Amino acid sequence: MAQQSPETPSGENGTRVQFSTGLDYEQGDYGTDTQMEKESVPLSLVVAKGRLRASAQTSYVRLRAPGNVVAPSGPLGLPILVDPTRPDTVDTRQGMGDLHLSAAYDLPVEGFNATLGTGVKVPTASVDKGLGTGKADYSVRADLAKPLGSVTPFAGVAYTVTGDPDGFDLRNALSAQAGASLRLAESTSAHLGYAFAQSQVAGGEDDQRIVGGLNTGVGKNLSLGFYGSGGLTDGASDFGGGVTLGIRLGR
Repeated sequence: MAQQSPETPSGENGTRVQFSTGLDYEQGDYGTDTQMEKESVPLSLVVAKGRLRASAQTSYVRLRAPGNVVAPSGPLGLPILVDPTRPDTVDTRQGMGDLHLSAAYDLPVEGFNATLGTGVKVPTASVDKGLGTGKADYSVRADLAKPLGSVTPFAGVAYTVTGDPDGFDLRNALSAQAGASLRLAESTSAHLGYAFAQSQVAGGEDDQRIVGGLNTGVGKNLSLGFYGSGGLTDGASDFGGGVTLGIRLGR
């Protein structure tokens, strides 16, 4: 899943629109005896005006995993749920993932970049293919960053109210991240941090990973990003990475 450095409020009052896409890959055994792979093409649209932002995100997903594995999108990427009614033969399935809708507001806090946000996962992914649970999730989050010259420490926390699909005993989950970004040039920055997501399955191992990336402007209205992650627990992918391309459509 794409990892990005904290966004700095632009201070612009006009409407800004940005479309993003890219390629994402992650691999791991998630504490099982089988390697699983997920490739996806994320699609994102963000509309911002003043301090308010609204976004919609989905992706086209290709998953290679045992047939009894249900792999919906989660706070950090790929939580693994096991459906005992399905065969465990490894297969490949693909299709559109869930639709994520969110809104965020940049608080007027002097000296800090502070944001409050909320979101909903609309269950558009195929349940039959094991790409989603068929239930909606709801989340709230808070993010804080402190610019210190060319370095910006950041931290964020989110809480997800998980849907209750048939056949699974899921719980609400906490996720968090912390790290720092470094401005390398006027339109180029790098970031490194730690990310955590509580397992949605009681007794399951939490997702902990190191994340990092590089973002740069390409001309006036284009941005390019590269990112990667390394898992620290069995609940995380062994490694992941990808590239993003952003196209600014507004002024």
